[in-house]
Amino acid sequence: MSARHKLAGACLAALLGGCAIGPNYQRPETPDPAQYRLDTGVLTVAADSAWWDSFGDPVLNALVEAALRSNYDVRIAAARIDEFRGQLMVARSGFFPLLGLSASAARQRAGTFNGTPFAGLDGPRNSYQLLANASWELDLWGRIRRQAESAEAELWNAEYGRRGVVLALAASVVQGYATLRGLDAQLEIAQQTLASRASGLDIFRQRYEGGVISQVELAQAENDYYSTEASIPPLRTAIAQTENALSLLLGREPGPVERGKPVHDLLPPPAGADLPAALLSRRPDVLQAEQAAIAANAQLGAVQALYLPAVNLSGLFGAIASTPGALWHSASQVWGIGAGLTQPIFQGGAIRGQVQSAAAQRQQAMLAYQGTVLAALADVNSALANSIETRKRLVSLRQQEKSLLVYADQSSARYEGGYSSYLEVTTAQEKLFATQLAAVQGQVDVLTGAAALYKSLGGGWPAVPQEVREAGMQGEAKVLTR
Repeated sequence: MSARHKLAGACLAALLGGCAIGPNYQRPETPDPAQYRLDTGVLTVAADSAWWDSFGDPVLNALVEAALRSNYDVRIAAARIDEFRGQLMVARSGFFPLLGLSASAARQRAGTFNGTPFAGLDGPRNSYQLLANASWELDLWGRIRRQAESAEAELWNAEYGRRGVVLALAASVVQGYATLRGLDAQLEIAQQTLASRASGLDIFRQRYEGGVISQVELAQAENDYYSTEASIPPLRTAIAQTENALSLLLGREPGPVERGKPVHDLLPPPAGADLPAALLSRRPDVLQAEQAAIAANAQLGAVQALYLPAVNLSGLFGAIASTPGALWHSASQVWGIGAGLTQPIFQGGAIRGQVQSAAAQRQQAMLAYQGTVLAALADVNSALANSIETRKRLVSLRQQEKSLLVYADQSSARYEGGYSSYLEVTTAQEKLFATQLAAVQGQVDVLTGAAALYKSLGGGWPAVPQEVREAGMQGEAKVLTR
């Protein structure tokens, strides 16, 4: 059977069954794993909620809500929805007849003497017209239906795009705020350490002047002080840069950002994820990719309909007269109805080229959807691994910090008692300082990892009670080793 015969059969079936020409959309096959690579032992049900409330910081909540109101990307995304809503209205207008009204008045001079010396002797004439007209294309093959289907999919694509912007924005604000509070904590540690080392350096200078210690020990104390002092300017620079970045997300001029709870008091929800299948119905980029596939599929049907005849109905009713008053006389009335059919016969391959192009675009959209699903699964698996491993690392860093506190105290006592050199004290203090900074960064990584996990899942966590979050953090090592 030839392609034309197949197309004719499809047209007959579409006409008799009231369906639109072209393939109906079917979701492409995608992987459907029962679980992710890492089983956390914790199942969090995703929901459309203010998930950032789970961190328990009212200032953070206010910042996220301010960003969702004022961020320019969110406002642009909302405007795009209005754009595609208008395009959908245009596409659906084809379902209805087009009505128009026209009126005209003219005065002209012409007659039977045109082209002779007596031209214009018959005098000028007036003409008045008042006409109503209507036209309607019968959607026999579903071309208009397919165009409306494609426009509706584009509208949903814009809506899911807006959700994706909101999703990324909320996650970025949480991550930026956690980074800012972490830098604040690191700056406080550096300043406290600097004050302590400044006090110690004064004592060492007095001892050196009194001949109690050597110049080597004084130089070691000076090195500790200046290395700590040098760590402060980069932290202040990073704080200013983070505040500027957050201000941009908030849609306001660069400047200071409000602070709430310290970074150690921000408690993320337990690390976990719902079933992978939920990604297909919730993650914005997956939903966007599917709507793009639906739009391309519908557009193929609309282009295939170009092969078929188009039937148009038209009508005219009104009046034509030489005076305005005569327009209302029955003798001046004019009307007409008609039907027209246009059937392309030879287009030089133009329609075939459009169909081929639309079919290729449909195939690309289907493949893009499948690729997006795979990328989403990989994203969640990576986010889960990061969230779990950063929490393990934080547990180890906190234990290391406790051990180094003992080490630093004991090394100082041993030095003062004359049992060790000052090098041991310096080594212990440097390790403690570095680990304290690393522990703060570890807490920041846990918080930003939780936000990244939320973003990868495409949805928020429901509100988690304070006692549950605290128990989850305290028992993190047990949970994560399941």
